[in-house]
Amino acid sequence: MKNINPSRRQGTKRIGTLASREIEKIAAKNEFRIRKCGKISASILLESFILMMKTGVSSYWNWAVCISSLTGTMVSKQAIFNRMGPAWTNTVKALVASIVSAQGAIQADRAIFKGFSAVWLQDSSSFHLPDILYEKFKGNVSKGKQKSIAKLNLVVNLLTGLCPVMRLDSFTVNEQQLSDSILSTARGGDLVIRDLGYFVLDVFSKLTKAKIFYLSRLKHGVYLFSLSGEAICLRKLLSGKNMLDIQVLCGSKERLPVRLVAIKLDEQQTAERVRKAKNDRDKRINHSSDYYFLLGYVIFITNVGEDTWQTEQVAQAYRCRWNVEILFKSWKSGLRVHTLIPQARINTDRVESYLYMMMLYLSWFHLLIFAPLKWAVYKDTGRHLSIIKAALWAITNINWFFIGCSQAIKQEIKYYCIYDKRKNRQNAMEKVLPFVQLSLA
Repeated sequence: MKNINPSRRQGTKRIGTLASREIEKIAAKNEFRIRKCGKISASILLESFILMMKTGVSSYWNWAVCISSLTGTMVSKQAIFNRMGPAWTNTVKALVASIVSAQGAIQADRAIFKGFSAVWLQDSSSFHLPDILYEKFKGNVSKGKQKSIAKLNLVVNLLTGLCPVMRLDSFTVNEQQLSDSILSTARGGDLVIRDLGYFVLDVFSKLTKAKIFYLSRLKHGVYLFSLSGEAICLRKLLSGKNMLDIQVLCGSKERLPVRLVAIKLDEQQTAERVRKAKNDRDKRINHSSDYYFLLGYVIFITNVGEDTWQTEQVAQAYRCRWNVEILFKSWKSGLRVHTLIPQARINTDRVESYLYMMMLYLSWFHLLIFAPLKWAVYKDTGRHLSIIKAALWAITNINWFFIGCSQAIKQEIKYYCIYDKRKNRQNAMEKVLPFVQLSLA
């Protein structure tokens, strides 16, 4: 076979949403460089991995064969093994961060965030790994056996697309432990949006002192007081109201001044929440009547003033978390970790790079196929595309990556990946678009 330098042969060829030159530039920044023989560039290594996914067989030998089919030059499996180090892991991680950044900025309502220097979204998601990796990625214990679970933590700026934090930790490192880590990223005048896992009143206090704005849902059971110090019964306060927007003190000890915003959900959304609460797999939980009543509302705390956000805009701002959460959903549904990472593999750089490469593939599917089609399908059928079904389709139908989004592929996704019709339950898209349906008096 003719020995062709793949970096020269490809030129400006696009892989996913990136030109090969962009990929090589990111690789060089992370000290992953083409060696003198010029056979294995970052773009070729990535493209051949996706081709290997298509075969369903994960091995260095099969990876080498896939490189040969793409470049017309032979490489050894040892050559690929030698590339599975920190430089390659950091390269793929940086590529995923660039795609997360692009997704994070999609549909961000600039008008709502006008006046903030940056809007930081912090979130996390967990992935099961082969049990042999439990020493680095410690998970829970199931049936007396130690499991391996990695947790991906990221921070992304919804306005600029910057993703300064993306790291894999053990499952045992929970969000509350990471709650104050945002202080190393956010600065005065910035806004931080996070879910309940990061709810720590002491951290909210630190953010306020640093003149950093935040938006969070209210954690159930947290004590609330009026500004004069009287205890508040939230159920009584909300009874008969469709909306509430007041200043309160939060926490029995902290007494943190916050703006409390509550918006009533419609009957269908409330019923779905109650159904899930009653079917909670932890049978030790015995929810109170107050808890079920409050499920009929979406409740936030923030230090953003009414002169910046009207009541409805608080919910609209929080909805932007969905832009990244939908990627998490596709990753959790589509990652075939146990298929592509055999139990015997303990090279953590290889495992981490596999995770990031699969995330990158699914993210490209979302940007190139799912996002452009979702509104067209809804307009045509009146039904939303399911990101879970689409991710499963993407991981078993990899041809689209090499041939593009043909009419046949569009029809297949339209047929197989839409939500089923259900009269008594809302699907994920119906819950989020809009995030709340206001029934204002």
